[in-house]
This record gives sequence, structure tokens and C-alpha cells, in this order.
Amino acid sequence: TLPSLTGFSSSAFLSPSVAFSFNMGAAGGPPPPAERKEGDPPSLEEHLTHCGVGRYQAMIFAIVSLLVLSDGMEMTVISLLRQPLQEEWGLDDFTFSALGSTVFAGLLVGNLIGGYLADTFGRRNCLLGVSLVFCIFGLISAVAPDVWVFAFARFFTGVGVGSMVPVSDAHLLEWSPSAWRARLAMALTGLAFAVGAAFACVVGIEISEYGGDAWWRWMLFICILPGLLAFPLCWFFLPESPHYLLVHGRVEECEDLLRELAEMHGKEPLEGGKVAHMHNPVDGAAWNPWEIFGKELWATSVYATLSWVVCGFVYYGHIFIYPVLLEELYDMQVKEAYSTVLISVLVEITAVVVAMILMDIEGFGRRGAMGLGFLLAAICCFSIPYSQNLQQFVALNSAIKGIIEAPFTVIYIFAGELFPTTHRGTAVAFCNSFGRVAAMIAPVLCMGVYHSDPLAVFHIFGMLALAGAVGSVIFQRETLGYPLYMYTDEIDAHAGVPLLQASSDHEKVR
Repeated sequence: TLPSLTGFSSSAFLSPSVAFSFNMGAAGGPPPPAERKEGDPPSLEEHLTHCGVGRYQAMIFAIVSLLVLSDGMEMTVISLLRQPLQEEWGLDDFTFSALGSTVFAGLLVGNLIGGYLADTFGRRNCLLGVSLVFCIFGLISAVAPDVWVFAFARFFTGVGVGSMVPVSDAHLLEWSPSAWRARLAMALTGLAFAVGAAFACVVGIEISEYGGDAWWRWMLFICILPGLLAFPLCWFFLPESPHYLLVHGRVEECEDLLRELAEMHGKEPLEGGKVAHMHNPVDGAAWNPWEIFGKELWATSVYATLSWVVCGFVYYGHIFIYPVLLEELYDMQVKEAYSTVLISVLVEITAVVVAMILMDIEGFGRRGAMGLGFLLAAICCFSIPYSQNLQQFVALNSAIKGIIEAPFTVIYIFAGELFPTTHRGTAVAFCNSFGRVAAMIAPVLCMGVYHSDPLAVFHIFGMLALAGAVGSVIFQRETLGYPLYMYTDEIDAHAGVPLLQASSDHEKVR
């Protein structure tokens, strides 16, 4: 086996048992944690574990899930507005696909600025700002007098959505004990998104039938309602992230929140709420965003970027092209297309629940769930050209959309755990931005391929999903059972965990 290089290993290609053992590195995870000295206060992770999960996390989850719910609704609705927008403004297919890409361009910008804002000004302040942007421009979209105003408004709606989801995910992760992180974050980024998509389909079925010619405007207005509700809740009830406060030297504020957490959960705070802080606070002038390309994190950044590119292109490309294929190949009307997309959303919810279970199984973990999801999605994509009737076509497409959502959801949790608190928002946003670029390109590329060969787009989806599966085999790091990193220097770039092998022989409390 060749030596490991900062997070990636060539042994996956050299081992004869690669299909089952993926013997990639012997270190088995992060290095043993430095022991706390006698008299030091408890760590933040110890405080969160002591207080457990309860009403406090439920409050945070309820607030940020409204923002993710809006994302699910927005991403579903835009793909189902082809016919009404073409009738309203006389758009052709390529103009409509370009219009869809403006939303994803906004998502890209939102990702890039959202992570920086969250790491610089705090998770709470960032969510307040971007949710306001989302609501204002979502409303303008619904009343747009022409296609140019509509495109402008959809771009800034995308900016809001592009920031809300990764920052909401990071915020919830940082308030969760390690044993609960995956379940809470999966429920947020997977189930809340899918519920939003399902709600959009159900409402769309009714409004398209009874809402008259302007039904699509009412649909866009309904999509911003969760955001309108979330804004005042964020203002009055959403606490700042304790990780953010701690690494920025706002220790007293962090301790106040930990005491508040303990009181709400009926627990006595550890040592009066005092929390250990063993590094110097992050200095804004000295903070270096380029550390995500350093020796400890470059492989992590590459893997996260690859995963988001695959998920972004396949998921959003499929969302865009699937209703078009149903309308053109099987002559479905809008109401029927909504119903069929609703079926795929229900499959999506099932896939997320399965991934939620698999990613917490010792010896399978986050990477195992990612790799399996990519592989199954690739198989379904390559099978589409062989479908013989509408039922098979719908079944396979529902499987594609549902299965690819599993790694798409897991990567938000996995990346949030892989990157340290000092760079979590920036790193997740930067890597995810490439997925947004892929999503931005997907509508135009898929429509171009569709006009040449309607089913050839599934070969592209399949090859990308296969690349994601290979990346999950090569990448070494695993985070199942480990506390969140706070600083880059806590990460051992050469440490690896064998994929699909147990790692219970390693100490998991830092």
C-alpha cells in the first residue's frame, strides 16, 4: 500500500478486498485528545452532553426548520412553473432554463457571503439578515410585472436561500451533543426540506386548479410564508452559537447561554456554567480563511466540494428536467406533474430516514452512507433508458431523486463535523458554492442535452454519482462519535478510518 497523503489514500485501489473492507489507513481517526488539567472547567462538549437534548434544541430546530422548509418549497416550485411562465411571457425552453439558472446563481452568491457573514458576525445575525432578504425578494417575485424583474427578484431570493440552509445547519450542529448531531441535522436538512417540497406539491395541485391564470403568483407568495414566520422568531428567541461565542472570546456570553440551557432542561450547570477555553480567541484581523486549503484540510475541502458538485447537479438537474420529461414524453398536465413529483418527495423522505439510521451505525458511519447513496443513485440513473413504460419511468426517477437526497443531506452534517468551528461556516459555504455552480449550470445543460436525446441526461447523472461513490472510498476521515473540532490544529491530516469497518477501539471524547 502506498503512503497516505493528507486525507486521501491510494490503498483503496490496491487492496484486493476493496469492495468490502476499503483498508484505508491505520490510524482510525483523530489523535487522542489532550487531557484536561485538574482544576480546569468542563469543555463545551461536556456541557452540551450533560444538558442533553430537550426543549432548547427543539426551539432552535423549530425556528431554523422554517427556513429550510422555505428552501424545499422554492426549489420544487421553480421546476413546475415552466408552462405558466411560458404562457405569461412567451418564453422558450432555453430562456426558461436560463431563468431557472438565475436562482442557482443567487444560491451561489448566498453560499459565498453567508459563510463569511456567519463566521464573522455570528450565526444568529447572519440568519436574521438573509431571511429578510429572502422574504423581500420572494414577495417581489410574486408580483413581478415582467420577466426581467422576475429574474432579478429570483436571483436575490436565491441569495437568501443559499445562505439560510448551510448556516442553519451549522447553528444546529453547534448546539447539539455529539450523540445527537446526525439525527437533528438530518431531520433539518433532509426531512424539513422534503416536507417543504411535499407541501409545495400539495398546495400546487390545489392552486393550479382553482387559482386562475395568476395561480403561480399565489404559489410564490405561499413559499415565503415560512420565512416571514421565522424572522420574528429568530429575532426574539434564537440564541447565538456557543461555539462561535467561545472561539471569538465572548466567554461570558457563552457561559450565560449554557446556564440558560441547563435551567431549561432542569439540570444543574457543570461548575456553575464555567467553560474551558484553551486557545486564544480568534482575532478578526489574524483569521485566515485560506486555512481550509492547508495540509490539515485540503483533502476534506476537495471531498466536500466533489460531493456537493455531484449532489447539486444531479438533484437540481433532476428537479428541473423531470417535469419537462413528464410533460413532453408522457403528455402530463401541471396537476399530474405535481402529483408525480409528490411521489418522488415521499421516496426522498424514506431515503433520508434510512440514511439517518445508517450514518449512526458503528463501522458504517457518514462515509458509508454517502458512498452507498451515490452508488445506488448511479445504478438507477443508468437504468432509466431501459424503462419500458410510465410506471417504470416514474419509479426509477422517484428513486433517483429520493436516493441522491440521502448523500446530499449527509454531506451537510459530515462537512459540518469535518471542519473546525473557526472555519466551519466559511468552509461549508465555499465547498457548497461549487455545488451551487453545478446546480446553476444544470438547467441549461440538461435542456440542451434533452433536445438532442431526452434520456441522455441520465448518463450524465449516473457518471457524476459514480464519481461521488469513488470519492467516498478514497477519502479517509470519519467523524461518527467524535466531538466537533474547534481549531484547525486539532486535526490530524494523516489520520484515517477504514470504511465499513468498526472503529470502537478509539477514544471518542476529546
